[in-house]
Amino acid sequence: MKKIFITLILALTCIVTKASENEIIAEVVFENLTNKEFTSGEFTIINSNRKIEVNKAESFKITLPEKGKYQFSFVSDDFTAYTFYPTRINTRKNTITIRLTEKTEFSNSAGIYSFPMDLDTNLTDEQMEKRISDGTLYFIMHGIDSSIPEEYVSFKEKYGIGLIKENCVIDPMSFKKATENNQMISDYLDKKYGSEWLTELKAKPFGIK
Repeated sequence: MKKIFITLILALTCIVTKASENEIIAEVVFENLTNKEFTSGEFTIINSNRKIEVNKAESFKITLPEKGKYQFSFVSDDFTAYTFYPTRINTRKNTITIRLTEKTEFSNSAGIYSFPMDLDTNLTDEQMEKRISDGTLYFIMHGIDSSIPEEYVSFKEKYGIGLIKENCVIDPMSFKKATENNQMISDYLDKKYGSEWLTELKAKPFGIK
């Protein structure tokens, strides 16, 4: 009995140690492009729905369970906040940048402006099929809120391709990348299913008619 207990302890220790070895420490940094003092905001790790209240525009670190693809967002009542991060987080690419800009009359305080900085828009069909299998291939759309239309929920169930929805105000580079991403997915679907898939989406992503 004692040997079994010791074996269990050693096994649990190994599991905990292995989990710790796989963890990635990422750093969240701020760029305040305004003269206004930052006092409050909320940072979210979307994959786990973990929310962190932030009261100062100072760098802080977060722990992620392992390297891989993550989505992050940041919202503040007083600023328009853009969140930029690597498509894959690892020990070398582990910086998440939050850029604070002036809120305008067109800004929506509930808007989520988050962009993978190195979005790959030159995937092969095999790579896209792998992403579909992993559930990590997405159209990108921008609108006045962050809600996902019901048609896209059904679409992902059928085709394995989801939707990331951002707010309507974006920078030109992000708009270009989003358009290229959507056209790449559209070309893949056209080759595999013809044009019928398009009739299932009333709201079309950027670059698709």
